This record gives sequence, C-alpha cells and structure tokens, in this order.
Amino acid sequence: MRLSLISVGPPYRGGISDLSALIYEELSKDHQVQFINFKRQYPSILFPGKTEYKIGDRASDFPSKRIIDSINPLTWLQAVKQIRDFDSEWAIFRYWNPFFAPLIGYIARKLRKKSIKVAILIDNLVPHEESFLDSWMARRILSRADHVITMSKSVSEDVQTHRPGMRTSTLFHPLYEIYHSSHSKAEARAKLHLPDHPIVLYFGLIRPYKGLDIMIKALGCIKHEFDDYTALILGEAYEDSQKYVDLIKSEGISSYTIFRNEFISDSELPLYFSAADVLVLPYRTATQSGIVGIALQMDRPVIATKVGGLGEYIQEGETGYLVEPENPEAMGQAILSFFLQGDSDRMTENIKATKSQYSTQSFCLQLIQDLQNA
Repeated sequence: MRLSLISVGPPYRGGISDLSALIYEELSKDHQVQFINFKRQYPSILFPGKTEYKIGDRASDFPSKRIIDSINPLTWLQAVKQIRDFDSEWAIFRYWNPFFAPLIGYIARKLRKKSIKVAILIDNLVPHEESFLDSWMARRILSRADHVITMSKSVSEDVQTHRPGMRTSTLFHPLYEIYHSSHSKAEARAKLHLPDHPIVLYFGLIRPYKGLDIMIKALGCIKHEFDDYTALILGEAYEDSQKYVDLIKSEGISSYTIFRNEFISDSELPLYFSAADVLVLPYRTATQSGIVGIALQMDRPVIATKVGGLGEYIQEGETGYLVEPENPEAMGQAILSFFLQGDSDRMTENIKATKSQYSTQSFCLQLIQDLQNA
C-alpha cells in the first residue's frame, strides 16, 4: 500500500512523536510510506514546557517531510499536494488534541475529494477536562474520517459517544521499542548514584490529572511501615511545581524523595527504569498511557489507578496492581504489598513472557488488515 502518515515526529520530543516514528519504520518494511511532519507544532505562547525538541538522540536523522505549520493554512495546502503527489491510498492522521482539529479536518476534506481515504489514529478524542467546544471538534474530526483507529476500549467508547456507528478498530498501545537497557538494576543504580534499596518511580509530564499529589500522599500513608526506599519523581511540571515540593515536605517524606523537575532525555530514560522496581501511575483520568508502554518495554511492573484503558495493559497481580482513583490509602497499601510480598522479580518475569503481544509489528499488521477491510 501507499500510505502517508501525518503526525508530529522527531526532532520533536515526547511519546506521540516517538511512537509515530516507530510505526513509520515498521510500516515502511512492507509498504511505501511517507511521513508528513510539523515544522511548527505549537505557537510558543501555547506551549507550557521548556522546549518541544529532543536533544541529540534520534532528533536529526529521521526521514520526514517537515511541512505543516499548525497556524498557517498555506502549509496545509502544501501537505495536501505532497500527499496527492505521492499517490497515497490512505492518509493516516494522529490526533491527540483539539487544537489540531482544524488543520486535520481541512486536509482530510481536501484529500477525500480526491478519493484518498482518511484514517484517524486517536490518542485522546477529547481532553481530560472536556468542554462543549472540544465535543464539537471531536464530532467534526470524526466526520472527516473513513476509518478510526484507537489504542484502548476507553477511546473507542468516546468515539461511539460522539459519532454512533463510526467504523472503528480498537487496537492497543505498542511498546516503545526504541528503549533498551544494557545495565542490570544494580549497575543502573550505581551509575545514577542511587542507593540499593526499593525504588518507586513516577515518570512523565506533571499535570493535575496525572495525580502526582496522590502518590505523594500514598507514600506518606505508609511511611511508618515502609521507610527504607527512594521515590524518584521524574518529569517536567506543566504547572507550579512548588506545591509538590511543599506536599513532599508536609507528608514527611523529603528524605526519601528525589524530585527532578525536567524532561528526561532518551539516553537517560533506560537507566532510570532499569534502576526502579515499580512504576506508579496515580492518574485521576486517562485514556491509555504511553508510560505503561515504556514500563513494559523495560520489564517493569506498574501500579496504576482503574481509569480509562490503563487496566487493559496491566494483569492484576501478575504484571502490576490496579487501585481505585483518588485513594492514597489504597495506593499506599498496593505499594507496600508489592515490596513486602517480593513481587518485583516474579512480575518482571511475567512481563518478559507476555509483552510480545504489544509489539509495533503486531500493531502495524492489524492496522494494515483493518485498512484493507475498510
């Protein structure tokens, strides 16, 4: 097949960029594929982080066509021409934020008029704090698609809520196979100058819906029963980080906590996951999480809340634990049980034995089959 994949990709940082690159590389093994990338993703005034770009790593050599400026419709026309000139059978758009609905809707409408089919691979159909405008954008973007692909049942349900009867394939979130570790747990800890005792990891952008405060309170709940550990909090705060510093202090866990308020590079990430025993995702809301895909790729168990599609990737008691959201006491007890029962090695082996079902290769095979049948 001849395919155009339209998404953010390297040199932009983040999980959507990395996964899009992996999908492109896998699809390119058996199909003719071009990657239409952004030359400006967000106006600087709308981006809350320090930088949108990777530093080194896979940033400079990724073979994409950087055409789209999110706020310049003339570049949307250039993308239409590029996709038409490629003789694309399908254009596959990644969709994760209503901000991009106008450009995707415009390009998709032009392509369908030229008999190029449009598939939309949806990460989040609506934001975690949905507004009327977000719902309107969701319905509009779905009306421009011939086929929709999701990576969780939760998102597929959102699709059917906003456009009943929409042709939808529910796949899964692939693992981030760009990450590998050549270090044992002990070696990674030594390299990072971390103590050789239980390590709990929070990883990813810090935003209110991700519930970092819940994890901090959970650790505070068990501090008298579990006081020989390190909590690693790694991620750039997209809000005021001081409230988390104050909460760590008020919960009395400052001496156990390392808070690194910055984006962790591709080269550092495997070391931190290798050093940790368990990843904690205390989300208030979720669809699916790319962080789970990193954890499973790195053979690390996950303790997460029962929200969105997180439970679709975690086998209760086998590869992690699921707890009710907004419940620090329950999360604290899950963390405590994980270490007291010695679950780390057993769950790690379970992950190694089952994670192949979430490979990018399996994802792309199912994706192509669904497009051929659409």
